[in-house]
Amino acid sequence: MVHDLLESQKCKFVQTTPDCLINMNLFNYLGWHYCKVDVRNSFNSFWSVLGMFLITIYVFWMMQITIKNYFCPTLMVIADLLRMNESTAGVTVLAIANGSPDFFTAIASRVQTSKHSFLSCMSQAMFLHIFVAGLVILTKPFNMRANTYLRDFGFLFLNTVYMDYIHKRPKGISWLAALPSAFIFVGYVVVAIVDQHLLIARIQKMEQRQLNVAEALQLEELKPQKEMPLKRQEIDRPSIGHGSRNKRIFRQFWNTVAEFDKDRFHRGTFLVKLYLIVKQPIDMLLRILIPKVDMEAPQYGWSKLLFNIQVVLVPTYIAYIIVRGYSIAGLAVYMIALILMIPVATLIFFLTRTDTPPIFFRFTSGVGFMAAVFLIFCLTTEVNAMFFTMATILQVSQEFSLATAICWALSSNDLVANLSLAHQGWPRMAMTATFSAPVFASFVFLALPLVVNSFVNAPGNIFPTEGGFGETVCIFLEVGMGFSMLSVLTTNFKLRRACGFLLVSYYIFFVGVLILLEKGVIHAYGV
Repeated sequence: MVHDLLESQKCKFVQTTPDCLINMNLFNYLGWHYCKVDVRNSFNSFWSVLGMFLITIYVFWMMQITIKNYFCPTLMVIADLLRMNESTAGVTVLAIANGSPDFFTAIASRVQTSKHSFLSCMSQAMFLHIFVAGLVILTKPFNMRANTYLRDFGFLFLNTVYMDYIHKRPKGISWLAALPSAFIFVGYVVVAIVDQHLLIARIQKMEQRQLNVAEALQLEELKPQKEMPLKRQEIDRPSIGHGSRNKRIFRQFWNTVAEFDKDRFHRGTFLVKLYLIVKQPIDMLLRILIPKVDMEAPQYGWSKLLFNIQVVLVPTYIAYIIVRGYSIAGLAVYMIALILMIPVATLIFFLTRTDTPPIFFRFTSGVGFMAAVFLIFCLTTEVNAMFFTMATILQVSQEFSLATAICWALSSNDLVANLSLAHQGWPRMAMTATFSAPVFASFVFLALPLVVNSFVNAPGNIFPTEGGFGETVCIFLEVGMGFSMLSVLTTNFKLRRACGFLLVSYYIFFVGVLILLEKGVIHAYGV
């Protein structure tokens, strides 16, 4: 609509229209473009869009560093503490972690649905299960247990087909029809946990009896799937703990925050040196914002002063991200969090030492995990805001934007996390997450709103629609899942690069179809 207004009206429109404001987060990019840039000159508009694109790349880079250096290692520690294997961690911890900010956002908005919820969820499922899964296989080919793949595939296919079915009901959706959709993800998690316990029981039973050669080989193949194999540094506590509690506290803080790869810098080319210099401010900022428990580092990466700063800082900015604008007794909620955490940090400061991590430090990985999750969420919303702005400027339809650019922006954290996990040697967890993350997203943005709205309107029915783009994406997803199943069956569940190439090529073809739909060359399904 903004393109139909006079130039003098555009600035006020983007600063007051709810649909514009709801897609902005920390910075109003629409306001910048239409209020600060002379958009009558196409040259100025070009530089404005180019600037946002470059900022998007830098924010995406920051997100990639956050996920690789903080999110993934902390995820490993939590999965190890809960004694999960790769498959169970992919269904539970990874899927819920990537989707938890969206869950909190949905709760804050009173679980409201929109006319494009179906399109958004199907587009995300298409992107994650087809494109991201293909890239995971290309990054790290691997073998997958047949029952695990069939379980994951079955729940995603059930979720897709059932959502498609209830949206096509001519009489609308009753609360009886909506309720089962909320239990698909819950059932998925329960089955994954039971599956791991059955696997552990099977291994223990095999270990207690005499095995022939074939059974012994099978046991050796099953053991690595029992839990996450992490190396842990042992800390000899009796040999330390003498002298000052705060010995070299500032040096320890600076060495931790300003850590720099000097050897790589001296040996590297000019481009490598430039890369390290540009990357250093991001690294320093992230080391301050995100607590990190590294089980494979000396003393688990402990820094006394840094940890005390983070005890105050992390709850404050998490509260700011979640409940910004809310107050209690006239005091902002994030300020209340700040005030409450200062005494806690003071107590920890007087009870800990610089030369040894406290016993509870290992179990604070959950704090670092939440910090990483919400920082990634904050970065993702900025990427989404910039993509939304660029799509508006370039006059792209909302449905096309949701199926492509906005979907890619919202799923960028899943893309980076899954590729990082695959690169670090955890492809099964990454692959499982490409099934579970779409099911969880559907649970948050489709199932819960449908259940709430159907109960509110009971005994009447509700009538959400798929839309032309929504039905098209859903059909391509179902066909793509057929290609996915066919590729693993023909390779006996050995996920080779040929499988990944097939999935990525199919997604590129799908994007080409969407472009033809946007240009009006072909028609969408159901139109």
